[in-house]
This record gives sequence, C-alpha cells and structure tokens, in this order.
Amino acid sequence: MLVRLGMAVLAMEAMALIVALLAFGWPALLVGGPLLVGTVVALVVVRLSEGPRRRLQERRATRWDADATLPGGLMSGFFEIPSPRR
Repeated sequence: MLVRLGMAVLAMEAMALIVALLAFGWPALLVGGPLLVGTVVALVVVRLSEGPRRRLQERRATRWDADATLPGGLMSGFFEIPSPRR
C-alpha cells in the first residue's frame, strides 16, 4: 500500500516537474529537482520506519492481554488460599 501510494506521489510530482519545465524552462529544475529528491528521501525514511513501528504496535497490543502473558510473576500465589494438608 505504502509503495503504491509513494509511486503515485512520485509520478504526479514528475508530471508537474515536466509541465513546469515546459512552461518555465530550465529554472524550474532548480526548484523541482531538489523537491523530487526530497520526496524520494522522505518515502525511503517512511518505508524503513514501518517495520519497527509495526512491531511496536503488535507488542503494545498484546501488552495488557491476560491470555498473551505468561503465568507467574512477583505476586503469583500471594492471594491463593493454601489447601490444608491431610
């Protein structure tokens, strides 16, 4: 999804740069070229940050889930009533 959306943004930006190049000539490249490179850099940074963000979101989703946690802990057995020995 992210790659497809990023490619659409780059395609629209490239078309706008071509139109600006036809309308204003080579000075449009002084503004449009760095903007195109900046967009590519921003998309690469977002793509690289998606993996850690997704893992963090999955970890947070299971953090307070009682079924996902392991039994035991510091106070395990504290509130249990001991059975009498026979």
